[in-house]
Amino acid sequence: MKYETSKPGLRLSATLFLPLLAAHSLGQAKDPGQISGLFFGDYYNVSQHHNSAIKGMNGFWFRRIYLTYDKKMDDRFSARLRLEAGSPGDFTSTSTLQPFFKDVYLAHTQNGHTIAFGLIPTPTWEGVENALGYRPVEKTPLDLYKMGEARDQGVSFRGALSADKKTSYWLMLGNGSGTKGKATKGLATYLLLSHKLTDEVTLDAYADQWDKPGHTDWRTLQANLMYVGKTSRAGVLFAEQRRQNTSGPDTKVRVTSLYLDSKASETARPFIRVDFLSDPVPGADKINYLALSPDAIPTFYVAGIEFKLSQDVKVIPNIEYVSYRDSKLSSGPKNNVFFRITVACSFK
Repeated sequence: MKYETSKPGLRLSATLFLPLLAAHSLGQAKDPGQISGLFFGDYYNVSQHHNSAIKGMNGFWFRRIYLTYDKKMDDRFSARLRLEAGSPGDFTSTSTLQPFFKDVYLAHTQNGHTIAFGLIPTPTWEGVENALGYRPVEKTPLDLYKMGEARDQGVSFRGALSADKKTSYWLMLGNGSGTKGKATKGLATYLLLSHKLTDEVTLDAYADQWDKPGHTDWRTLQANLMYVGKTSRAGVLFAEQRRQNTSGPDTKVRVTSLYLDSKASETARPFIRVDFLSDPVPGADKINYLALSPDAIPTFYVAGIEFKLSQDVKVIPNIEYVSYRDSKLSSGPKNNVFFRITVACSFK
């Protein structure tokens, strides 16, 4: 598998970021802004898989690479440019790393409220991802099962709803097309309400609706209860998505997810997560780095230990296990077992 960046992507990255790097390092601008980055990837071994062509595969891949430029223009306006790249995760492609824009937006903040315009984060799972912090290991449930988008092109409004800032809102209107161009008439509406029950416990309620062509709209409801303490973190998530069909009943996807980690020492943090699904996942075989079966109901487990080598470097041995039930096939798919050693690094 090749890991060099393609020539168009390399030219794009150089054109955009080399002048910023030069200004940042030489101090030519009064405020050159902040350049940061991160990457995480794995050595992986597919010990068992329902697809015999995938069983036994092993190697190295990058699941995420970020290069970000943040610029604070004044007390009210700020902007972000972010490039992302990752290895092909479909177990068949041999293409090179292809960078693309993940964030391109202008934000205005005043009196505790922020308006952002451009290619911006959606509220679908960013709160869960930031609070529980296990993204280098695996995507959050709605992300993993392709029930939403991390980014969309549009406008968002967020801020506090109460004087003590314990209750907040995040409303967004977008294309519903993620980082791709828009080719439909409808819009996507996202709303997240968040309330801090205590300093350590947060309750989130989320809903969205995607207008899709031909009366195939998607509607999602999600609730999260998260505990973030000094030595441990825990989360309980429930989500249901209904997808309209032009013929027949709506397709439903429901997931309940439990997550727990605890600090064992200054450098070690064991963790475990279990996702219980009540329906087969449409397009499950297209889930990168896993390629689940779309013909049965999966239960997903991931467990491991995060070792903190420095403030910004972590090594995370982990295992992902998927069992299946209620298969549409006469003989159900075999369980999936992935052994991985994940390395995560961030820098500024």
